[in-house]
Amino acid sequence: MDEEITTELVRELIDYAQETGVFTWRSRERRWFKTDSSFKTWNTRFAGKITGYLRRDARGYPNVNIKILGRLWLAHRLAFVWMGEELPDQIDHINRDSTNNKWENLCASSQEENMKNKSMHCNNTSGYTGVHWVEASGKWQARVYISGKRKSLGYFTGLEIAAESVRIFKELNGYSEGHGKEIADYVDNAGLYT
Repeated sequence: MDEEITTELVRELIDYAQETGVFTWRSRERRWFKTDSSFKTWNTRFAGKITGYLRRDARGYPNVNIKILGRLWLAHRLAFVWMGEELPDQIDHINRDSTNNKWENLCASSQEENMKNKSMHCNNTSGYTGVHWVEASGKWQARVYISGKRKSLGYFTGLEIAAESVRIFKELNGYSEGHGKEIADYVDNAGLYT
């Protein structure tokens, strides 16, 4: 359905501040409404106001969503449309903050590229992404995901040695510096999206 929305349509309905990542409603022409009253009411109530709201998926991952013409859109995808860019398979938030839709923080990505720029899982207990304790062996296992497949890097008696093997693997295979680091600091959007 992405091909149904155009840059011209998006720019007619919303403004995008590239430096802040915030979207606002534009004034709409009379042709968008059935009555003069609804035309005046909508423009008085919404024109110039911030649009979108924070929504968390089943895993708790937050995104900014905007409803346009009855369809819910991820704000970072609308940013690409608004900028006149072709929609890629995925869009990566460079700083791993999925609520930061500044243009400089967005880049076209594939699933594999996006997975190389993930924050540490909130249920991590070792303190290192890719390292977990295996009770049966009494050792730390180092493993990574690459090209959608899990790859074991081995079992280690020391936590730091296991973590170092993961770090070296990621460095050699194009993972971002932020991959596996602490959970991203999300922009405080509490006052923006209510």
